[in-house]
Amino acid sequence: MQCEGCQKNAATVHLTDVSNNTKKEIHLCESCAKLQGVTIKSYLHKSPTYPELLTQLVHSQSEAPADEKDVVCPRCGITYRKFRSTGKFGCPNDYSVFKKGLFNLLEKIHGKVEHKGKVPLRASDQIVKQKELRALRADLEKAVREEAYERAAQIRDRIYGLEGRQGEV
Repeated sequence: MQCEGCQKNAATVHLTDVSNNTKKEIHLCESCAKLQGVTIKSYLHKSPTYPELLTQLVHSQSEAPADEKDVVCPRCGITYRKFRSTGKFGCPNDYSVFKKGLFNLLEKIHGKVEHKGKVPLRASDQIVKQKELRALRADLEKAVREEAYERAAQIRDRIYGLEGRQGEV
């Protein structure tokens, strides 16, 4: 897409203005956007370092439950409050000691506490199959909770097919 300002460069800044139920889109190159006073913050050019990410994690909006704030690690003596203020653990044991607070923190930031990324290309078919089975079992539980029994039966049959248990009911 070409810049609507100079008609020369590729548009990399896309602005959307919605007012009075009217939507207007403007596509500009970076230099034309700056000329119009648009502030551009680029997070792609400078990737945050691990300490910066941890600091963002620690200083995020989420708070630990009141009982979690006073928890102390028996090995190193660090408190949850100290961890939140410094962004650093005192020892590896802190992951299990502050588990409840960390889950709340991660869930607030990422929406979930379990990483569900892509399967590496070099992964065996067995890993792909296991991942698909886990997803199907989660879908099955959801269908049963929602009392969608026909969909649950279809999912069950797909699980049986992947497990090689054809014909079982």
